[in-house]
Amino acid sequence: MKKIVCLGSFVVDLTCRSDYLPSPGETIKTDYFKMGPGGKGANQAVAAKRSGGNIVLMTKVGTDLLSKLALDHFKKEGFDEKYILIDENNFTGIALINVDKNTSENSITVAPGACEHISMHDIELLKGEIETGDIFLTQLEVNMDAIEEAIKIAWDCKKTIVLNTAPASPISDELLSKVTIVTPNEIEASMLTNVEVTDKESAGRAARVFFDKGVKTVVITLGKKGAYVNDGDKIEEIIDPIDVKVIDTTGAGDAFTGGLVTAISEDMSIVSAVKFATATAALSVTKLGTAPAMPYRADIDVLVKKAYGKL
Repeated sequence: MKKIVCLGSFVVDLTCRSDYLPSPGETIKTDYFKMGPGGKGANQAVAAKRSGGNIVLMTKVGTDLLSKLALDHFKKEGFDEKYILIDENNFTGIALINVDKNTSENSITVAPGACEHISMHDIELLKGEIETGDIFLTQLEVNMDAIEEAIKIAWDCKKTIVLNTAPASPISDELLSKVTIVTPNEIEASMLTNVEVTDKESAGRAARVFFDKGVKTVVITLGKKGAYVNDGDKIEEIIDPIDVKVIDTTGAGDAFTGGLVTAISEDMSIVSAVKFATATAALSVTKLGTAPAMPYRADIDVLVKKAYGKL
């Protein structure tokens, strides 16, 4: 099985569910609060691992009380603690998450903390894994200089590079030119290409902007409209979403990307990989939380077969 190497964030999710999302300046009460593991890098790595991927994760936490939650989580999920780095000077990242319990929509504020202080020495520690891996996965929730250096190593070694462009941040054309597969949602795609993405036609125009910058394959998640995939050659289509009972959409994009890299590591076609990713994301929204809601392979296979038949 091909090896996936992920550089990404870990944060502790502090989640409240309420009747509606508060407006600016408004305070509302709720009877639901939960604390649990999260962060885009960690979520995607858990999604990949649970879905059958062979993945190594590097992230960074502090020495505060929340770091114990992180270390316990990674031990439970079976990650190599060698790459769960400890920062003596910065706090473990946190995400403040508000979820509308009627619509399942959410608003999130992230303080990445230690994850924004990954050093060049840290990347050197991960270098051997990148060089011996097959797929490199990262997001935009750690410091950009670390992302750029890790992508450069993967590029020099001719690895498949998957970039999830969340949270939305400016990206240089030079970095994008090294990316094999980019996986923005429609908001991120709009911001990065200056094309308002709402449907297949506008997603196609956005994809062409990415192609002009050197990206090889574009996958844009469109929420309830499904996922757009374009390989820059013969494939351009929308993969329909799977109808499920939605409980919490937080982490759905992470589930999608984690499932996608697992499928790619198994040499699925890009269309089959997006279908597999769509099923992974669909199952994740049927449960509360982010990392704890990531589905396992057996359940994904059942839903894929039910929704799409044989991949």
